[in-house]
Formats: sequence, structure tokens, C-alpha cells
Amino acid sequence: MKTDDAKATVKRAAMTRRRFAVLAAGTATLALVPRRFARAQSGAVLKIGHIQPLTGPSAAYGIRARDGAIMAVDEINAAGGWTDAKGKKYQFEMPLGDMVNDPKQAITLFRQYATDPQMIVALGPTNSVGYVPLVPVAGQIKLPIIGNGSGAPIKEWNTYVYRVNPVGSVAVPIMLQKIIAKEKIKKLAVIYDQTQDAQAGDAEVCKQLAGKFGYELVAYEAFRANDQDFSPQITKIRSVKPDAIYVAGATGDGIKVTSQIREAGLTQPLITGYGSFQDPVYWDGTKGVVKGDYTWLAQDLNGPTALLKGFLDKYNARFPQQEATSFSTYGYDSVMTFIAALKKAGEPDRDKVVAALAALDFTTPLGTRVTFKNPPDGNNINPSVVVIQITGRGTYVPV
Repeated sequence: MKTDDAKATVKRAAMTRRRFAVLAAGTATLALVPRRFARAQSGAVLKIGHIQPLTGPSAAYGIRARDGAIMAVDEINAAGGWTDAKGKKYQFEMPLGDMVNDPKQAITLFRQYATDPQMIVALGPTNSVGYVPLVPVAGQIKLPIIGNGSGAPIKEWNTYVYRVNPVGSVAVPIMLQKIIAKEKIKKLAVIYDQTQDAQAGDAEVCKQLAGKFGYELVAYEAFRANDQDFSPQITKIRSVKPDAIYVAGATGDGIKVTSQIREAGLTQPLITGYGSFQDPVYWDGTKGVVKGDYTWLAQDLNGPTALLKGFLDKYNARFPQQEATSFSTYGYDSVMTFIAALKKAGEPDRDKVVAALAALDFTTPLGTRVTFKNPPDGNNINPSVVVIQITGRGTYVPV
């Protein structure tokens, strides 16, 4: 008996060591595990599932959205949680799942969340590689999902799927129109990640607008996530002498592409989407070669309202490893949008939350207008877009 007890003790210790080894193997920003799981304090509990790329080429987006969402959940719980129409009080927990850059993993996590009756909604992912394949699944398993960063085109929507952020099809035309006029661009080259739906979507918008916006698309070069050498594509781009280059790549791969473009001696203005060049991770990874280049944001983070500034200051104090970007606000806003729908529904019922989301018109505590009309789709029909030119590490001027 004693021998069996001793073996059991050794086995439990080994399992504990393995569990902490797995946690330690993650990114540095995952080191403080307890604060990364937004946990209810007491009473009845509702769960908000959250799926993000916390490792891989899109991790810079996923980490920010996760941390913004944690701030929102903690804020709600600290204020007493939520009381339903019958007077029952709830607090919230937010389990977090790392989909890396694998759509199958995103689907697996999402299906696991759906089996938990306490799980009322799922958030994310920020990368379209994860979000797009969840769209039909959400309708099948009847679990609503609120995206907080994905901007790729969706071929067929259903009423269980939403996203709070601007999308590429809206933001890229606004950005290109302003930059083309400013830089007098006549010839545009595009290099894009064909494995990332959002980035491939941006590239397609650039192709569709050629002629209409007065420029010629002189190069349209594809690569794949985790490629290391982009010299064939860059050689082609050099040969056609563009006036500007659109780099459509997630932060991890975009840093490599951008660095190699500059190392090859190409000095043309660079353009990208989703605020990537404004991310200090991008500045550090490229050693500042994105100075003078262009992207877009959903909010003017350098000239924020008092409410947005308060959030940014609190966020940066709590999460100093990676400063706030627009993706931080998307994470926060996705939680607050769900809470607004839950209040409208009056009870923690998935279908009633979906009905509330379908016609929601709400302004978040950060001042973000979120308006849904689904059908025909789950996009925020009142997003804001700020076109910016990078001046330094995390700094910029609006165009």
C-alpha cells in the first residue's frame, strides 16, 4: 500500500513538472500564467471562450487582443459582474486557447467550448486563418463568436458570427486613396502571404483597385507563412521599378519581408494593413526601417480621447512586455460588445445573445461604435479608419 502511495505521489509530481514545463515552453509573454486566465471571484459563473494565435507569425496580434479582453473581464468582475433579468448574479471566466497558426486547432478549441453549457460566447481569433473556418462551424454548433481582428472576406455569413474591428475591404481603399495622392503613386507592387486569408484579401483589394485609383499593378508576388528567403519575389519587384510596395504579411513574416526589401536597396514607400508598422514589435524587428512607411488604425492612439487614454495607460502598465496597439482595443471591445448583447438578452442563453447581437447598436467604454445588421453579414458597419505614417517606435502622424 505504502509503495502504491509513494508511486502515486511520484506520478503526481511528474505530472506537475510536465504541466509547468509546457507553460514555460510558451512565449515570454505567457510566463505570468495566472493573470492570463481571467477568473471569476465567486458566485455563479459564465464563461467567455477566447481563441487566439498566441504563438506563431500572428502572435503579436493575438497576445494584444487576449490582454485587452482580460482587462475587460477583470473590470466587469470587479464592478460586481452581471445580474440577469431575474436578479441572479454572475461573474465571468475566460478560458484561453492557443490555435498557433492552425485552422484545425482553432476548430477543435471552438468545438470544445461549445460542449460547455456555461460557455455563452467565444471571442477571436485575430488572424483570419483561424476566424474564417470558424464561420460555418458557429452556425452548425450554435455558439456565437465575436471576432477581434480578422479582416478577411467571408463568402457566406450566418447569424452566429460577428467582428468588431474594421475589415480590409473597407480600410484598404481608404488608405490607398490617401497614400496614392500623397506619394503620387503610378506603379504599385504587392508581395503577400497566400496562406493568410486577411493578407491575401488585402492583396486582392489592391488588384481590384488598380486602374480605378489611377495606378498600375506591376508585380503581384506571393509567399507562404514561415518562408525565410524572399529574394526571388524582391528581384521581380526591383525589375519593374514600382513607386510603392504593399507588404501583406502578418507581423512575424512581414518583419522578414520588409527587412529583406530594405536590405536589397529598395527605398520605395512601403504600405501594410492592420496597423502592423505601428507595432513596436515591427519597429524592433526591422531595426526601424519602416520609418516613413504607411498603415491604418481603427483609433488614433497618439491622440486618444480621455477614456481611450485611460485604457492605454492601464494596459501598458499591466502588460509592459508588448505595448498596446489597435488589437488591444479590439480584445477589450469584443468583451464589452458581448456584455451589451447579454444585457439586452436578459439571460445567459446563446440564441438570445445571438438575437441581441444581430441588431446591436452600441458604443463601447473606449468610444468605439459597434453596429451590426446581420443578415446580411456580421461586420461592424460603423468602423473608424485612421491612415498613418510611421515616425518612430510606436509613433506616427495621421495622413
